[in-house]
This record gives sequence, C-alpha cells and structure tokens, in this order.
Amino acid sequence: MIRLIRNLLLSNPAKTVFKKLLYFFLLGFTSCIDPFRVDVDEGSSILSMEGYITTAPGPHQIKLTRTATYGDVFRDFIRPETQANVAIRENETGLVVFLNETQRGVYETPQDFSAKFGHRYSLLITTSEGKEYTSFPSLVNDVPQLDSLSYLTITIPTRDRLNPRSGIQLIAHFQDPPDELNYYFWNIKNPISTVETFPEFYRPPRSLPTDPYQPKDCCKYCNIPGYSVSRALFLADDVNFNGLPTSQIAGYVEDDGFRLSFKYRFLFEQLAISSETFRYLNLINQQMTLSGGVFDLPPANIRGNIVNISNPDETVLGHFFAAGVSSKQVTLEGAKLNLLQIQRAFNDDCRELPNSVESEDWFQY
Repeated sequence: MIRLIRNLLLSNPAKTVFKKLLYFFLLGFTSCIDPFRVDVDEGSSILSMEGYITTAPGPHQIKLTRTATYGDVFRDFIRPETQANVAIRENETGLVVFLNETQRGVYETPQDFSAKFGHRYSLLITTSEGKEYTSFPSLVNDVPQLDSLSYLTITIPTRDRLNPRSGIQLIAHFQDPPDELNYYFWNIKNPISTVETFPEFYRPPRSLPTDPYQPKDCCKYCNIPGYSVSRALFLADDVNFNGLPTSQIAGYVEDDGFRLSFKYRFLFEQLAISSETFRYLNLINQQMTLSGGVFDLPPANIRGNIVNISNPDETVLGHFFAAGVSSKQVTLEGAKLNLLQIQRAFNDDCRELPNSVESEDWFQY
C-alpha cells in the first residue's frame, strides 16, 4: 500500500494535482476577507425616576435623569432631566402639589407636605418636550413604631482571606401588627461622615520622615455628606413573624478605614410599603447583589410603575411609591465601635478631602 501511494505521488498527474492543492492551500492564508458588517439600531435615551414620599414632613425629593445611549462613552452620558413640570396628586381629594426644581434634575415638595395614611398618590411628569408621564397610584400603609435600633460588627469573607470586608450591621426592633400582611423597607437617608484629621502633623509632599512638621491652623473636623453606605436593599415581609415582636437585619454600613473612624450620622427610616413596591425592590436587590458567579440569577429587564400617557410601550425606569414611615436620627461614634479595619490617619487640613465642609458643631452629636 505504501509503495502504491509513493508511485502515485511520483507520477506526473499526481504531481500536478498535488501542486494545485498546495497552491490553493497557501492562497487561503493570503487571501483578503471582506468584513461582515452588522447594522445595530441606535440606542434611545430613557427617562429614569428615583424618589418616594412618606408621612414625614417634607421636603421630599424626586430625581429625574436621562440614561446614556448604548455605545462609546464619548457619544453620550447620563444627564439630568431639567425644566420638567413635576407634581404629586392625592387621588382621594384631587389635590395636586407641584414640586420645585432646586437643583438640575432634582425636584422637591414644599416643606409642609406629607403623605396621609390610607390615601393614594400618583406622580405626574411633563417634560420640556411636552411628553406626559404618570405613575400608578400608591397606597400609604400604616407603619409600626420603630422601638429601637441596635448594631454589631460583622465580617464578610472575600477572596483575600487575610483582608476580609467588615462593617456595622443595623438591627431594627419593633412590634409587627397582627392579622395583616406587612412589607418593610429600611433605608439610610442623608448620611454624613464627620471626620477627624491631624493638620498639626502636616508635612509637604515628598518630605522625609525625619523632616519637621509644618502644622496648619485649620481645620481638624469636617463633614462629608452623601457618603455611600451599602450595596444592597434591606426588605422583609412578616410571613414568619406576623403579630410578634421582632428584630430584623435592616442595614449595613461598610467600614472603609475612614468613614466610621470618628462620627457617622444618618436618618434611619422604617417604611411600610405595598406588595407591588416590595416585589419591585426585591427584583432590584437581586440584580444589585449579583457577584458574577455561576449561581447568579440572569439579568432581567425590570419594569417600573411609570408610563407615558400617549405611548404606553415606551420604557421608563423607576418606581414611585408612597409609604408610612417611622424614623430615628442615629449617630455612630468610632470610639465605641469594634472596628476591624485599620483606620487611616489624614495629616492635613480636613478641607482638602473631596466634598468636605468644615464642621463647627461636631461636639454636639
């Protein structure tokens, strides 16, 4: 058999065929390939709403933005929806309360406005382009009194076993009402981190450790507002504790080695929400807590309760709701916490920190 193949290859016809096949084979590596062009539809900018109202005194905020279209980051960006007419309607009485634009895309109710238990409220939006949007009515449910709030230090394992995450876990204590199904949402609002720095130990950049200090006269204490605190939403229904006194995990403040080192203040809210709002926030929470593992839920397109009146098929992001609230002002003092992260010292004027404002009343909290 081997001799037969050898004779075929050495024969002239076989040589010719073999050479042709070899030429075609080499030509495949040098030929030009026309690119396959795919026509992708241009993405649209979507209206997004963030905000809710409660039974607490105002002002209550509604934030409107426009999402960036899909594509290059230099082509578009998330921008505030300005010059819109925003109002809240009380369905039972027909009362309409208009909101004022206090910042670009931020609309606030009057200070004396608050939702009423048992009433339904709808959000009304008219953009500068004349498009009209409305939300489905949201019922204000009664909320049990928040009796107390306790906290403890917890650790969260990471891939780096020597450097786990840690922070303060908040636990809400209250009496759940009997004979009704209740849904809860706990929220940390208006967080402010009061930081202590050490301008008396200031050294200019590129100084040696042996160089003398060059103390600054100001400032040692500053407030940093809006310090982000959590990567998850805290929700619960009372299926397992209906009508019982209960303690529920209701919040988490990450310890980044600086945020909690001195004082950390915030308004803690316990909100009674509807089943529709609970379902929406629970879906949002599932997407927020995805870790990229094989057991994660697939990404989902979550539909809110806001619609375009003339075009109901238009996608609008956000879910407006009204809720009863019980709240407490909380101050966490770093000296009384069991902080596990190494606390960083900032040897400079605290006003050099981003978004910081000098605190003149830090000792009162």
